[in-house]
Amino acid sequence: MNSQPSTVNRQQSTTSKSWLTVSYQPVSLFSLKRSDATSMAARSNFVPTPYSIKMALLKVLLENQGNTHESDFDVWIKNEFAWIRDLQIYVSPPERLVVNRNGYKLRYYDQTTDKVDKNRTTVAMQDGFVFREWVFQEGLLKICCGETDKSKELEFLFSQINYFGKRGCFFQYLPDQTEETANALFLSEPDLGFTIQPMDDLGEKTTFSKINPFSTQKAALEKDRVIKPGFLPLKLIATSTRYDLYHKI
Repeated sequence: MNSQPSTVNRQQSTTSKSWLTVSYQPVSLFSLKRSDATSMAARSNFVPTPYSIKMALLKVLLENQGNTHESDFDVWIKNEFAWIRDLQIYVSPPERLVVNRNGYKLRYYDQTTDKVDKNRTTVAMQDGFVFREWVFQEGLLKICCGETDKSKELEFLFSQINYFGKRGCFFQYLPDQTEETANALFLSEPDLGFTIQPMDDLGEKTTFSKINPFSTQKAALEKDRVIKPGFLPLKLIATSTRYDLYHKI
């Protein structure tokens, strides 16, 4: 995802639809379980996926405007969800990534206990081993979204986001790095080398009710939530049993 020279000044753009590129400074370790992970063993994505970015946008949208649409919420969220769902999103990783592998031994509650013996008064605890990855990011994370005629609203929503992935994986929004252009600033260029990361996204026909955790409707994989291979411009520089070091190409 290399930068292209076709950048136009945000104030001079005359197109009705444009691309918005925002930048974030990572300020803590990042972790976002891959879609094929289990609860006990999970590798992390290197960068936020389009699905996680769109969910973050929806979160701040609802927090900022949801209470003003109590009387027409269904109509309002249908329209707002549609333009966020339809965004094309490209992610440019920071200059350097270090993926740290960690194992934890813990005790956890056996959820089958109550189902097997409802008269049991003790809490059944089991020993377990959990595998997790945490990613140290050095440099700026850039996100390019488009094409949209709601660039101002989109810019405001991005400015309200302070974490991606797990809670506590903080990023600092950089307002002076925001750009509005006629074309996407960076695209996937596999010919230059890449590292593959599964990129999940919202399906093109899914609805808010399908991804709303309080709804009785359930999202279907490969229909409401689709997973495609993403080509990140990262090269593996060094590796060991505890970490992998990647540099941006």
